[in-house]
Amino acid sequence: MTGKRRTLLQIPQGTEAFYLEEAYRHRRIIADLDQLYESWGYLPVYTPIFDFFDNYKPLLSENALENVYRLIDREGDLLMLRSDITLFLARQMGLALREEDLPVRVYYSDVILRHQDLEDISRNEFFQSGVELIGKKGKDADIEVLLLLARTLELLDLPAVVHLGTRALLELCTSGLPAAERSKLAGAISTRDESRMSVMFQDRDGVSASYLTRLFGFIGTRDELHELYLEGKRSSFLPEAALRELKYLNVLLDTIGKIAPEAAFRIDLSEVGGQPYYTGIVFQVYLPGQDAAIATGGRYDRLLEAFGFAAPSVGFSLLLRKIEPAVGNHERYERAKVEHVSASTFEEAFRAAERLRKNGKIAVL
Repeated sequence: MTGKRRTLLQIPQGTEAFYLEEAYRHRRIIADLDQLYESWGYLPVYTPIFDFFDNYKPLLSENALENVYRLIDREGDLLMLRSDITLFLARQMGLALREEDLPVRVYYSDVILRHQDLEDISRNEFFQSGVELIGKKGKDADIEVLLLLARTLELLDLPAVVHLGTRALLELCTSGLPAAERSKLAGAISTRDESRMSVMFQDRDGVSASYLTRLFGFIGTRDELHELYLEGKRSSFLPEAALRELKYLNVLLDTIGKIAPEAAFRIDLSEVGGQPYYTGIVFQVYLPGQDAAIATGGRYDRLLEAFGFAAPSVGFSLLLRKIEPAVGNHERYERAKVEHVSASTFEEAFRAAERLRKNGKIAVL
């Protein structure tokens, strides 16, 4: 194949196109999500496709900085293409909101663009749908967003599991650690690299490195976490604020279990948030047989403050194109039968087709 021919047949990495029945299914899924979110009082928002890069540079992890697309506009300003709707939304809300507007509930469904390695199984994560609850802090807000996430997974008939952790626990257990070192430690925890964790935790303020390594590698039930909590309390391995954070996770899941016992949640303390702007609970959602998350979210109480408006916030986003092959309710998202109408004249056929359309049928001439 010649170079020119290859260029004509391929599209740039980080983009995709889909058509016909696949696009029809995609739009129907979005319509269902829109209806669900609106029934909970959330309103739609749209963000710019690009913005000034310097607005976001301090808020992105090193890995995220490497993956964003940048371009120069005609005035010579460095721009960033939208790679994370939450960031762009935080800036827009920070500029537009007033205290009397709060709390605000918003949802979105839109394209994102970011570089992915050719071998990355998540390379088609280029359409985000999600919600943000802005201006409400505390347990009730966290539970609302987690329950809405559970209802979203139920609506799409996805056999997914929510792994719930907390960024705050990492911050509390590494107070005084430089931001760069904390970022490295967060990377080791996220990849569950116990040897690196053990070395990085060694001799920190007399706290047991072994205990902290087990703590941040924990995945399990509320009862199992309670045992780890008691061990930390008896041995004074954790500051009181960190113990409260562990107890808080138990409280959240206890409440969710009473309201939505069918929802699949696990406590996973290796979930510490992929971005440094998270401040409280963080979570990722996984499907069986997939290593990469299909949804992410958490609390980010200081993000809007970076854009001039302090407001506690919590939300989640789905990587919609990634989950669409796994969505159940197949019949609901299939295109209805098409009625082919013919008659002796075009006028007669058109009127017959219109009668079918008024009855909710699909009619073509």
